[in-house]
Amino acid sequence: MKKLFDVKLLVVLLGVLFIAACGSGNNDGGSADGGKSVKLDLSHFFPPAHFQEEEIQGLIKEIDEATDGRIKVTSYPGGSLAAPDEQFDAAATGSVDISLSVHGYTPNQFPLTSVMELPFMTQDAESGSKNLWELYKEFDEFDQEYAGTVPLWLYTTDPGQLFTTKKQVKSIEDLKGMRIRSPSAETSEWLQALGATPVSMPMNENFEALERGVVDGTIAPWEAIYTWGLDEVVKYATIGNFYSTTMFVVMNEGEFNALDEEDQKVLKELTNERMAEQTGKAFDAISEKAIEQAKEKGIEIYELSDSDLEEWSKFINPTIQNWIDKVEKRNLPGQAVYDRAVELRDK
Repeated sequence: MKKLFDVKLLVVLLGVLFIAACGSGNNDGGSADGGKSVKLDLSHFFPPAHFQEEEIQGLIKEIDEATDGRIKVTSYPGGSLAAPDEQFDAAATGSVDISLSVHGYTPNQFPLTSVMELPFMTQDAESGSKNLWELYKEFDEFDQEYAGTVPLWLYTTDPGQLFTTKKQVKSIEDLKGMRIRSPSAETSEWLQALGATPVSMPMNENFEALERGVVDGTIAPWEAIYTWGLDEVVKYATIGNFYSTTMFVVMNEGEFNALDEEDQKVLKELTNERMAEQTGKAFDAISEKAIEQAKEKGIEIYELSDSDLEEWSKFINPTIQNWIDKVEKRNLPGQAVYDRAVELRDK
């Protein structure tokens, strides 16, 4: 009996060793050219039909071709692997390999990055995205915010506007008392200063909240009208180019470091500044389509005049100094980052 037991134990041990020798994790052993092949998952919250998924699929194809099939990326849209506010932690902990989401969904996680969500910081998505990536490259302190990950690219949406369901907002008085969906802590602060009641909420919950009257309006980019179907529930738009939402695409640091140096280089070349600019352009293009669609649907558009914005700014602009003070208290270069962001914006 002892001899039979020993034979069975030996078989089990040999099986374990065989499995280990075959490799584990995302490494499937090899590619067409004999190099190490890796399978990566990319998690995000956009729906499958969203134009951002189209951008991702295009990039996936380019990565596959540039690495001769060594890197295979599979996209998982719709928050199927992680909720919008869990995407960064999922990548940092290795639950997913690559994640895409909104910085503002995890308040206080990205103190320096949030400079680009301050009022009137961007004029369009392309320039905003390029400026955000430039700030990330110039200030080493940004690295703390992305611990455990390697940022592939950072970007902004087109400027956010105020969309409402039952009442046109033309003045500060009109806004008072209204419940407005807010995408970030910075936006919530100035909405409250204007007399509104901010309601923090990710974009994928926005439509239902507007439809059911949970909120009276939303601060969102024009893109949301086109791609999230908000034109079905909002009736009015107030244009002020108030802010931009910032977004990240990050990769688990361990997974990135495990890639061959050649593949790391290829991945950086195909993402980084290139994708920041490309994604920004895509948002701007969708913004133009959204405006035309809003007009066709009969959404009433009111653009705040320079004098209107000057009045609104008295309530909005204190958010900027509050942000600088708050970031400086964390021993981070808030003033320097803000000044540089303004310099890049005004170029």
